[in-house]
This record gives sequence, structure tokens and C-alpha cells, in this order.
Amino acid sequence: MKLKDYIREGYNIVTTPNLAYKIQEDYPDALVFTGRVLDGIPIGKLLVDHFYSNNPAVLSAKPLQNAYAIERFTCEFTGYETVVPMTGEARRKVLQQIKLDDRSNANLLEIKLRDTDSVPEVYYEGERLDELPKGLVDISYRWKTDGFTDDDRGANDINIEYYPTLNGKNLDKKIIEHKRDV
Repeated sequence: MKLKDYIREGYNIVTTPNLAYKIQEDYPDALVFTGRVLDGIPIGKLLVDHFYSNNPAVLSAKPLQNAYAIERFTCEFTGYETVVPMTGEARRKVLQQIKLDDRSNANLLEIKLRDTDSVPEVYYEGERLDELPKGLVDISYRWKTDGFTDDDRGANDINIEYYPTLNGKNLDKKIIEHKRDV
């Protein structure tokens, strides 16, 4: 089956933001979920882009579905062609610029916790650190006031440990630390 067949059969879709926009343009009645709105996945049929198949919100929605499918959203599967396929240095530069643009308005640190038993969603400078292929190990954040004044800057203490990838034999743990004393 192709993407259009799943849409015809009434599947809700989880995919990347760019592809979600294109799908909704071509199929206005299709429900497409992406990014931070994954919590709103309704009960029904769900088609998941392989990239999101291990997302905690998707995994929690899986048991509620009447039908569930995971597919790689390739050009052949979606029916959408890449307008200008880029390779090598040009692709690297464009992807780097996209990442910089995406993070320019991002908060330094975001921590979201659904309940006391869940793994926190952690975003550092707009980059998600708790989702595969990355592996979150530890996060601690502490802020303490320097007094209750109008210009209270307080003291921040941030410590994040994660693996940038869980693939390979030699794992290289990354540590992000910020400390500002009162």
C-alpha cells in the first residue's frame, strides 16, 4: 500500500512537519500529527513514519488503535518527489542552516514531564535529547533566587548527560553543564 491508500482507508498519520504540511495541502480531510502535537492522537487507525515509531506519545497511542502501521516515508511510498536532490557539501550547508534557523527562537532548556513515572522530554537549544537515536542519561536543573527583587537573576545550575547516538560499540557520552552563582 502507498500513502494515498492509507489516507483513503481513514488512517491518521504521524510524520515530519514538512511532509505533514504537504499531505494536508493535498488531502485536507486527513488528520496529520507531528512534532509537539503528538499527544492529541485519536483512537482509530494510525500510520506512523518509521522516524517517529519509538516516540513515547506514539507508543502510548498504539494500544488504543484499531489498526496500526509503520512505514518508511520514502519518495516511492509517499508519491512526492524531492524537488532538488542535494548531496555532499551543499546538503550539509542547507541542513546546518535549517538547524540554526530552527533553534534561533528556541529556549535554552525545556523539560516536559507527563507524570512521575514518565521519561522527561528534554530540549536543549531546540534539540530534543531524550528521543532516539539519542539516549538521555541524566538531567538536573536547579534555580535559586538571589532575593525577591525586581532584577532577580538567581542562580542556575544545569547538568545534562546524554548519548548523541546509541548505535555502535563505542558510546561517547556528552555532558552539557551551566552554572551561574548568585
